[in-house]
Amino acid sequence: MIKEVLKKICNEIIELNNKPFAEDQVISNHIFDEKGVQMYLGWELTKKLGLYDEKHKLKNLQFEKKIINEEIGKKDYLDILLFYKGKKIGIELKFKTKGIHIKKKPKATQERKEKFKYYFSNQGAETNGHHSFFWDLHRLNKFISDEEIHLGYQIFITNDSSYWKKKKEGNAKGYIIVNQNGKAEISETETKNNSHIFKMSHDTPFPLDKKMDAPNWLSVDSIKGQKVGRKKLVENLEKKIKQQKFLYCQNPIDLNHIVDDKIEWLPQKIEHLGEKQDNPARSKIEENTKFNLIANDDQQAITKFAFIIIELEKKS
Repeated sequence: MIKEVLKKICNEIIELNNKPFAEDQVISNHIFDEKGVQMYLGWELTKKLGLYDEKHKLKNLQFEKKIINEEIGKKDYLDILLFYKGKKIGIELKFKTKGIHIKKKPKATQERKEKFKYYFSNQGAETNGHHSFFWDLHRLNKFISDEEIHLGYQIFITNDSSYWKKKKEGNAKGYIIVNQNGKAEISETETKNNSHIFKMSHDTPFPLDKKMDAPNWLSVDSIKGQKVGRKKLVENLEKKIKQQKFLYCQNPIDLNHIVDDKIEWLPQKIEHLGEKQDNPARSKIEENTKFNLIANDDQQAITKFAFIIIELEKKS
């Protein structure tokens, strides 16, 4: 039941965000950041599940629930925790946006800034974004194992087609992080990284053993110096180790409590200017389809929003 309620709310969010802007619009109903999604989701869950007392004050729902995460050695936060029908339910959110590309030509830049002053930002860093999706699943998995929650839901909303495109192993080489006898080190030679295993395209199955290797590219742990050379990379990594910084590269991903067998992008159809069209996130052919942002502007500028919901529950 909870998953179906979450689907309805996510559909409402992307319907708001997929509407073209009106140039004379003073207040926009679009949601521009993750905090806005969190607030909208919490409010709608409160209404739809009756999470309030007799005076209509918020009850059984908490934002940013603090949890001591022994794995990372510090406090962690759960985006939303709710208590419903005797169960603690945790929700993690990711909201990744793709904005309009503004050219550097002064006139074009000024025109686009005026036209899209309320528009979404270009977040970028999609490779790390792919990992963050699976890392949040890992965190929810850990919270369930530790009996902090009974059920978990990971919600990922984006209009960046990089996330639903087929991810292939590239040819680019560079220094990566390797684990030698439990210690993170910089590779002796340049080689391919393993970012291609963090696939999010439609119908991608989760690993049968419900495990994934730790990421091994440098930016996932903010290790700078790829262009400078190996010596600088070694220095930067050793500095982080000495400071006892948490490193993703030393942490494989466990997904043993995942209920879903594969990743599914939703909804099946999206609306554009009153017409239902196939969701580009679900189709290899349509994955690059773009739509105009402003109701009376024919410019094909941006992809529509789509979402994923993954459910986790402890196996009996």
